Amino acid sequence: MMIKLVRHGQSHSNTGEVLPHEVGDYGISLTANGIEQAQEAGHTIGQDFIADSLLYCSPYRRTRETAAEIVRTANLSQEKKIYEDPRLREVERGYMEEESQHHLRKVHGWFYYRHAGGESPADCYDRTSAFLESLMRQAARHDTKKILIVTHGMTIRCFVTRFLHLTVEQFEMMANPSNCDIITIAPAVDLAAPVFTCGQWGVDGIALRKG
Repeated sequence: MMIKLVRHGQSHSNTGEVLPHEVGDYGISLTANGIEQAQEAGHTIGQDFIADSLLYCSPYRRTRETAAEIVRTANLSQEKKIYEDPRLREVERGYMEEESQHHLRKVHGWFYYRHAGGESPADCYDRTSAFLESLMRQAARHDTKKILIVTHGMTIRCFVTRFLHLTVEQFEMMANPSNCDIITIAPAVDLAAPVFTCGQWGVDGIALRKG
């Protein structure tokens, strides 16, 4: 099996034009640059992989737009099924400005602190775990070895942590993927430079935090 996880393209919140806690995170769209990033990701992944894969995305607007552009590059727009799963949504950061909560996050732990009115990364990990179980059953039903998931940076880190049974400390070592980064989970022998491994599996394409 090979799983490719793609963070959405640049959105209007990434540029600072809008603030998620003010406008609603789910409805934020891609910028023109974000659309180009999604198209480039589609070309990098390749038509064969996209055509043969089970394709999932978060229901947020920016991930739906990214997935649609990826499919469009493979000329599959009319026939490719995209499964939207709310469990792949971004971690919910609540209704308050995030930086005002940084001191509390440091006290209670970056992985464990639950944003006011929102979630913690630990909560995101729990629903990502439930999604992974559903994914494996679906892959078995479709008899496929290729999975493509378009989602968010924190969700990708939680997915990698769960799949490879990493520790919280290893989770915190991972940098958040950049827009349209492609993270690959596959047998370690098939990866050029796996960053983490567990048994036969490895992950490539994820960056580590400096220091």
